[in-house]
Amino acid sequence: MRNISTRSWQYGCVAAVLALECAGESRAQSAAAAAPAVASDPADATELPRVIVTGVRSSLATAQETKQLRMEIVDAVVADDIARLPDLSLVDALQRVTGVQITRDRGEGGTVSIRGLSQVVTLLNGREVFTAGPGRALDFADIPSEMLSAIHVFKTSTADQLEGGIGGTIDLRTRRPFDFAGRTLVTSARMVHGDLVGAAKPQVSVLASQRWNLESAGEFGALLSLAHQRRAFREDLKSSGTPVSRAIAGQTVIAPSGTSETRSIGERRRSAADLVLQWRPTPALEWHAEASYAQLHTRQDSHQINVGASGTAEPGSLELFPGTNDVSRVTWTNAPMSVLSFARDTVDRTRQFAVGGDWQGDALHVTGDLSHTRSFNDLFFSGPLFAGTAAAFTHDLTTRVPGTSVSGTNLNDPANFSFASHTFRKRPFDGALTAWRLDLEHEVTAGVLKSVSAGVRVARRRASNRSGLIFGDASITGLSAADRPALVMPNPYGFMPGEGSQSLSEFMVGNLDLARDPAALREAIGLTTPLPDAGGPLGTWNFDERTQAAYLTARLKAPTLPLEGGLGLRVVRTQESSSGFRTVPGAGTGVVAPVDVDSRYTDWLPSMSLRYAGQGGLVLRAAASKTITRQNFDQMSPSLSLLRNPVNPELNQGLAGNPELKPVRATNLDFAIERYFSPTTAVHGTLFWKKVDGFVASESSDEVHDGETYRVTRPRNSLPADIKGFELGYQQFYDALPEPLRGLGLQANYTHVDSRTPVGPGGPSMPLQNLSRHSVNLIGMYEMGRVSARVAYNWRSKFLSGVTNVVGIGRVNSYTAGYAWVDASLRYRYNEQVTLSLEGTNLLRTLRRSYYDVGTRPQSVWLNDRQIIGALTVRFW
Repeated sequence: MRNISTRSWQYGCVAAVLALECAGESRAQSAAAAAPAVASDPADATELPRVIVTGVRSSLATAQETKQLRMEIVDAVVADDIARLPDLSLVDALQRVTGVQITRDRGEGGTVSIRGLSQVVTLLNGREVFTAGPGRALDFADIPSEMLSAIHVFKTSTADQLEGGIGGTIDLRTRRPFDFAGRTLVTSARMVHGDLVGAAKPQVSVLASQRWNLESAGEFGALLSLAHQRRAFREDLKSSGTPVSRAIAGQTVIAPSGTSETRSIGERRRSAADLVLQWRPTPALEWHAEASYAQLHTRQDSHQINVGASGTAEPGSLELFPGTNDVSRVTWTNAPMSVLSFARDTVDRTRQFAVGGDWQGDALHVTGDLSHTRSFNDLFFSGPLFAGTAAAFTHDLTTRVPGTSVSGTNLNDPANFSFASHTFRKRPFDGALTAWRLDLEHEVTAGVLKSVSAGVRVARRRASNRSGLIFGDASITGLSAADRPALVMPNPYGFMPGEGSQSLSEFMVGNLDLARDPAALREAIGLTTPLPDAGGPLGTWNFDERTQAAYLTARLKAPTLPLEGGLGLRVVRTQESSSGFRTVPGAGTGVVAPVDVDSRYTDWLPSMSLRYAGQGGLVLRAAASKTITRQNFDQMSPSLSLLRNPVNPELNQGLAGNPELKPVRATNLDFAIERYFSPTTAVHGTLFWKKVDGFVASESSDEVHDGETYRVTRPRNSLPADIKGFELGYQQFYDALPEPLRGLGLQANYTHVDSRTPVGPGGPSMPLQNLSRHSVNLIGMYEMGRVSARVAYNWRSKFLSGVTNVVGIGRVNSYTAGYAWVDASLRYRYNEQVTLSLEGTNLLRTLRRSYYDVGTRPQSVWLNDRQIIGALTVRFW
């Protein structure tokens, strides 16, 4: 523990104590009685009269109860109504959880990290689920939020949990028919309008559930849940290019390599279905069968203009930021430019089927489950590329959005451009998982031992990229854009409205009517080069991974103290087989041979949890564990490709995977203090520390093959890293206020994460990518009678977003500046059956910015839609 920042931990402890005291003072003013001391087990607590509440209060109470009674450190997001998470997006709901940070893609939440680590296991109703690709994780954008009843975020690990996430585990829970007393039918319809794209699209969902009394055969239930979402989007992206060292007017300066300005307009369509059957033939036995389907189809048209910095600058145009050699304004002459118009479509499709049972005896509890998951992912990219030259290109970096302009060349004249190529890419991925598990728990009634649990899991996972990346770019020479007038048109969109800085808005773009029929587009251009139907063998890989896991846990309870704990050990045996192709040295250019690599390893993963439930709702926790994350599939590819440079052998290059990569392993330690004052009022603070034995990084080194030296890049296990920090959280409804103010409530949380990863032996250390040191959530709530409202503010500080090696400068880090995101909702419950709502996302129309090392070297800016949503929910039964 001596490696942990003392000041950070002191601040965390002081802040936690202050939060407890503040909530204690507020509790004295609350009309609701404080919660009694928490018993060490729900069954030990005295049954008290309960007040049934609905809406936001009900969801917060359920989420708080989950956090309070679990042995693990866990946070929950619970739907406050059927088919109704508190946020429009699943990932947006996750970002409200303390310690969770997200990245954004096309204005929606994208990847998720817990306490800075993206190595997260995702479960659907307790079963592993994923999106096919080079990695192992689920793309959370695939799942419509209407399908979920709750999200559980586990930040600590126990032996009975599935291994594979050093960051944590996220369990997505859907509805089951036995969740309802009888027949239920709920429908929801929304219209989502994006202000940048200027279009509105519908979203609908239906949930139907029924229970039947079969008399002597027990109970039977069936549930069908359907959702279909359409969302139009637009994203404007402006990038200034990597900084380059240049000699201008007798001085050496740092200038961006040019500008790249992209307008992306498209539509996302999510479709999902769940079918769940439950049968309870006796009170002690229950069987279930589940089938789930999810598909995300993104259809996108993009127009991108690129203008590069030439070798000559207009005399007198150079200006620098004061005190630096960074260019603030310059005009380049005879600047190279290009226009790329392309269709970019992706499809994610995931299916999961499962059957299982649950039997509860007097002291023995047995559960079992068999599941099969299939996932498919595909990318399609096609469009024309034009090239030209700008007489003069002015780049002004002094404004929030760098200003750009071209003079002396008419960008709307097709005669100033020529066809350079037809770009075509296609990339498929496949994945499959079959898993079986059996879990037993035996209750013990004497001594400190309360229960013993044991279980086994056997799984087989396969992954491949089929034919690899199909790269079908075809060069074009001697053809002016004016020669094919049907294939060009004026740019139909502006750029970053409301930002005030000048951009390249008036220019010629490609007509994308034929882009999704690449053969027809080539024919219209006059290309005779056929489209390839497969990638090169060096880019293909296949994996077959088998795991066998067993665990044993013991739950202990002190006889005279409100203290209980859990001790456990999980043992996992992993067998991996990977296959691909390698270049054959000495056999001539393009000669390849198949290669297969097998590996086996065993991990012993102990865990320990303690929970002390004191008087006045005070809960103290401690947890320690070891966890692992297995390597991404593309990183383990055995393929080796050698690219010989016949002109300069010093530029010989190679690219390879590394089948010898070891899993990423971590040691984890957590301490938490929580205090619960009422079913919806609590404060908590957590200190955490992770010691990671080495992430996966790329490394280039010289290797000799067939007598020649190549600079070969391979992934490797990097040096150990430390991650440490603290979390603070608070929530309360202010019931002591007079009406109508007593409907006000507040959720607030703060996370501080400090990470350090050495760049190399003896070198400097860097924070983890996509990790903000500070993140804050403030959620104002109001619920009174038929009206409920919510305003959610999320802010994260700057974070490292990438590393680039630039000739003449060396290592350059790119950072994304801190930014805020605001969403809001207003709902009116007309009666028990009908609810109307008005929602807004990205209300600030946040402009995200990134830069290279310092603010005087801008990198990119993004602007996304502000969305307004009107919704109607009807409960028929």
